[in-house]
Amino acid sequence: MRLSEVVQILARRLDVRPGRVSAIASRLQHAGLLPITEGSRRYPPEVEVGHAATLLLAVIGDRGLGCVPDTASAVGDYRSQDGGRLADALLAVLRGQAQPGDLIVKQDGASATFNGHHLVFGNPAEDGPARFVTGPTLAAIVAELSGAPPDHADAVAAITIIRNH
Repeated sequence: MRLSEVVQILARRLDVRPGRVSAIASRLQHAGLLPITEGSRRYPPEVEVGHAATLLLAVIGDRGLGCVPDTASAVGDYRSQDGGRLADALLAVLRGQAQPGDLIVKQDGASATFNGHHLVFGNPAEDGPARFVTGPTLAAIVAELSGAPPDHADAVAAITIIRNH
């Protein structure tokens, strides 16, 4: 999948301006965390699911363009009690290896429900700003990254809502 497609999916699903997601992606490219267009090719580079996970973490953890690579790494490195990294858990969800659930990212940590289990990564602040990605939203992102058109991904999100209630 092209990076520009991933940018559009995340912007639409997370309700973030496409220009913001694109700027975050650009910072990750220049830091070597996302592929960059090489040579005379004029189209956006292909990205893997791992790259999409890095971009998703950077968008969710957004603390300003000046620290995008550090933010993506810090958020991805939040660890659960058993030592699992948030980046690895999110990657398993995006690959379809784990059931998507709600994700809340706060300063210094995150809470998530993946595979129906509540997980705490890092030491999330008790109050203050937080970014949320609901289970249905994450399920729709997974569907679109897997090639589903937006209306089919909307159906996946609706089914996820029904299944969880």
